[in-house]
Amino acid sequence: MRLSPSILARATLAATLLALAAIGGACAWRLWQAADWLAALHPGLVEPFATDGVTTHAQGVGVLLAVAAVVAVAGGLAAFLPGRFALRLVRLGFWTSYLGLAAWLVLVTRGVGVIGEKKLMVDGLQQDAVTLFTLWWSLVGPALLTLAMALFGHVQSWRGSTIASFARRRSDAGEPPAAVGDVIVENVRTGGADPLFRKSWLGSFWSHMLLIVIIPWLMQYIGCRERYNVPHGSGEEAVAAVVQVAKPVKKKKKRYILNLNSAIILSKPDLDKDSEVEETVEKASEITYTADTGSAQARAAGKMGKGGGKEGGWPDGVGKDPVRFFRIKHNGPGWDDGMDEASRADMNFMEEFKKVTGFKIAKVPEARTIQQLRNFDKGFAPPFLYLTGAGSIPVSAGDVKVLRDYLLDGGMLFADAGSPHFHNSFTALMAAVFPDRQLVTIADDDPIFQGPFTFPDGAPPLWHHGGDRALGVKHQNRWAVFYHPGDINDAWKTGGSGMSRELCEQSYRLGVNIIYHAFTNYLDMTRKHRK
Repeated sequence: MRLSPSILARATLAATLLALAAIGGACAWRLWQAADWLAALHPGLVEPFATDGVTTHAQGVGVLLAVAAVVAVAGGLAAFLPGRFALRLVRLGFWTSYLGLAAWLVLVTRGVGVIGEKKLMVDGLQQDAVTLFTLWWSLVGPALLTLAMALFGHVQSWRGSTIASFARRRSDAGEPPAAVGDVIVENVRTGGADPLFRKSWLGSFWSHMLLIVIIPWLMQYIGCRERYNVPHGSGEEAVAAVVQVAKPVKKKKKRYILNLNSAIILSKPDLDKDSEVEETVEKASEITYTADTGSAQARAAGKMGKGGGKEGGWPDGVGKDPVRFFRIKHNGPGWDDGMDEASRADMNFMEEFKKVTGFKIAKVPEARTIQQLRNFDKGFAPPFLYLTGAGSIPVSAGDVKVLRDYLLDGGMLFADAGSPHFHNSFTALMAAVFPDRQLVTIADDDPIFQGPFTFPDGAPPLWHHGGDRALGVKHQNRWAVFYHPGDINDAWKTGGSGMSRELCEQSYRLGVNIIYHAFTNYLDMTRKHRK
């Protein structure tokens, strides 16, 4: 059965308006809960937005979008009714959609302006002109697609056949006269009667599409090329530290005198219980390392790196750029745990790293998606990436490939379990990234635990979300993955999450060892790309 053009036109109008209503209603609900939405996604923006009235503005726009959605629903239903009033209601639905889109554009521009003016951080990153435009476009771009849909439907409502359909024009009255909508459609199809106008119109259209739509879209998925420069220099494997050995105190050997008149009692010792001899042996074999980075002797001992020099750095390094800390940004919960201004986990660690090694550090931690790893030039990718969370780790097949290529090319994943759920998600991710390898326990005497700081018993045990032993994946005699199952991120937070000072200090130093391992092995593996 073939549908008549009038029915198709009405169905198109109804579908377009109902789709606009659904989009407007969803946005209205989200904006009405703007404070809770921000608190969940960007907690650092809640207070500044409330102070500047952006939150109240968002709720007002939410009310306007809700009204526009109601009018659009009414217009969609009216599309199947006869009469000019029904046609006016259809067109009113499109006009209110334009009003809602304009209000959304103003709100987004104001919000991004506040972020730029107050130099707020988004996802742990300081914003500049480029990132602010990218943020603005990510919120405005989808709205422009909605605008295109509204324009299409609105033009259809002004075509002669549509008008005749609402006016119940008789089928034997001939073709309906051309209306404004028909003229617009014909001009878009042919470019208009004037060739010069057509050429200039198309040139202007595609220029704006290139600058406003295509280039920002490519920047979102491809991005600008980046480089991570490991500090150049010549340092020592050990950090500038004074090593003190805790020497056990020798006890005087006891002398026994046999009493010939006493009974001899033979008893079997309980080997499962702790004994004084066992404690003595334990203390005798225990070596304690303490770092004193402020003394003159420590400053003369050299700084961390490779090559045997005193200045610190790696001969294969490039320049004197600050050391940067990168997190993997994913859509699962808790990926940015500890990055807020109160916890400062990343920055607390980096400041401790600077204190111990003497290297310059970046002022803020940074976050990148897995796909953005493709933006780094060969041999200049981040030598390590930090990954944490409290639940699932949503990744695509493309993400798995990009992450695998990064790890096999010399990069290192420093993962940290924020919950038992994350532990299960991470082991599943590793099975996808390395189907030919398994996570294995890292031995206590592995080189990663021997320098710059020594950990005789391996990684310090913390919360045991995924056990009490560090795990890893090895590739070409280096750890491509180092996984701490006990939320080492908690120990880096301000206040140490209630842990002892000694345990927090061990957690900081383990991070130093991991960075040293990552930098040294990455530079060795990628040397050919920096020739």
